[in-house]
Amino acid sequence: MKLIKIFVTLVAMILVLLFLLQNTDLVNVNLIFAQYEEVSIAFVMVGALALGILIGYGVAVANILSGKSELRSLRTKNRRLSDELNDLRNVAIDEGIYDLDDGDE
Repeated sequence: MKLIKIFVTLVAMILVLLFLLQNTDLVNVNLIFAQYEEVSIAFVMVGALALGILIGYGVAVANILSGKSELRSLRTKNRRLSDELNDLRNVAIDEGIYDLDDGDE
């Protein structure tokens, strides 16, 4: 399965490279903080893709860390409740109950 995943990734990368090589037009890029003139459109697409990957990776890492924090909290709560349940199960039974069975009132 891992080899199939690697193969599909390589084919996808080759297709993306072929697409980028066909886009050789030059464009002007005006960002809020900088302006670039006559930049290859392929470079702009690769930059946008890289920025999207970085943002997606950051969001994924934040979600994973949040999930792990919640899991740790729930495990702690589960452990505390299990300890409380075990303590309640092990409470000594009141001795007065057994005195009535002897018939000695």
